[in-house]
Amino acid sequence: MKGIFNYQLADNTVVFTDSLKKDSSYVAKKPRDHESIFFVTKGALLYEKGDIREVIETGQVGYIARGSSDKSSAYLCDEVSYIAVNFSFDKGDHLSAKTLPFKILCSQGFIYKYEQLFKDALNHYILKTPGYIAICNGLIMQIIGYLYNEHNIDVVKYAKMQQIEAGIQYLNRHYNSPELKISELADKVYMSEKHFRRVFFEVYNQTPYAYLQKLRISKAEILLLNMSKKISEIALQCGFCDIYSFSHCFKKHTGISPTEYRSSHI
Repeated sequence: MKGIFNYQLADNTVVFTDSLKKDSSYVAKKPRDHESIFFVTKGALLYEKGDIREVIETGQVGYIARGSSDKSSAYLCDEVSYIAVNFSFDKGDHLSAKTLPFKILCSQGFIYKYEQLFKDALNHYILKTPGYIAICNGLIMQIIGYLYNEHNIDVVKYAKMQQIEAGIQYLNRHYNSPELKISELADKVYMSEKHFRRVFFEVYNQTPYAYLQKLRISKAEILLLNMSKKISEIALQCGFCDIYSFSHCFKKHTGISPTEYRSSHI
C-alpha cells in the first residue's frame, strides 16, 4: 500500500447503483478485471467467493479484489441496494497487478462520511459534467484513503468502535423513527447513556444526535432525487416530526432548502 497515492485511477472508472431481490443473485461469469468498493444503502448483502462468506449490512462498505469469481445476493431481506464503484489503476503501474489490502467487509463505521462520498461520486457520474471523471476519481481516492486509515486504525479506538457497534446498527435501522432516543442505543450495548455518549464522541468525533441528524439528511438527499415523493412525505420517512423541522435541519446542513436542492438536480 506504500506510495499508492502517487498513482492515478484509470479513466474507465464506473459508478452505479443497483439492487438484488431475494430470489435473484449476481454471479460473476469470469474473474473480475477490476476492483470494486460498494456501500450498502438498504438491506444486507451476502458475498460468496469459494469458501468465504461475508455479510455486508446497511451502512457498511465492502471491497472486492481484482481476479475474484464470486456471487452476491440479498441476505435475510427482500432486497439489498447499494452504490458501487468499479475501478483500476492506470495500466503500466506496478500496482495494476496488485489489489488493495482491505478485507471484504472493510468499514463498519463512519457511515455518514462514506455515504456522502459514494453519493457525490454517483451524482457527478450520472450528470456527466465536463470534469466528472476527475471529480469522481478524486472522491474515490478519498474513499480509498479513509478505508486505508481504518485499515491501520488505532487498536484502542477500534475496540471502542466495536463496543458500540450494536448501538450503531440499531441507529441505522431505526433512524426514521421520530421517537428514537440515545438511551435506546446505549441499552443495546449495556452502557449508561452518559458513557455511551462519551465513547461515541471518542470514536466519531461528534455527538450521537449530530450523527443521527446527518444520517437523516443524507437519506433525505437521496429521496429528494425521486420526484414522485412529496417533501412532506420525505420528512416523515426520514424521521422528522414535520416538514418545518425537516426544512430547518436540511438547510442547516446543506445551506439550501429541500426544494432548492431538488430543483438543482433536475
